[in-house]
Amino acid sequence: MSENEIKIPGSHIIINGGDPVNDCPTDWKTIPALEEKLNEGKDVYDEPQWKFDCGFKLDFDGALLRISSRFYPPKTSYGPTWDGSVSTYFLDEEIEVKAFDCPTLPELVEQVEAYVKEKIQEYKDKLTK
Repeated sequence: MSENEIKIPGSHIIINGGDPVNDCPTDWKTIPALEEKLNEGKDVYDEPQWKFDCGFKLDFDGALLRISSRFYPPKTSYGPTWDGSVSTYFLDEEIEVKAFDCPTLPELVEQVEAYVKEKIQEYKDKLTK
């Protein structure tokens, strides 16, 4: 029995998954270099990434769909309205763009949030069929 195991009558508790075996990391100092190697060639913003969590658990997380937007405020150099667009990406590929041009910030927020909520529901509906 190792130091991270507790045996009591009727139970056997393993804290933190037991002792490391095979190629399990044993030192947090080695983690950044290992994560860098595992994620080599992957775009940090557009692809799932390998990341170690507590107890050296390994995650492969990232968004398949991403929303990105930019809106220019009403200024003499930009124009009298809030204008810009919302882009939807699948991994690193832009799949849809929606332009917005609103006279006030509250209108922009309302329209953009309604559009994104609609897109979320649309994608959920497609994925659950």
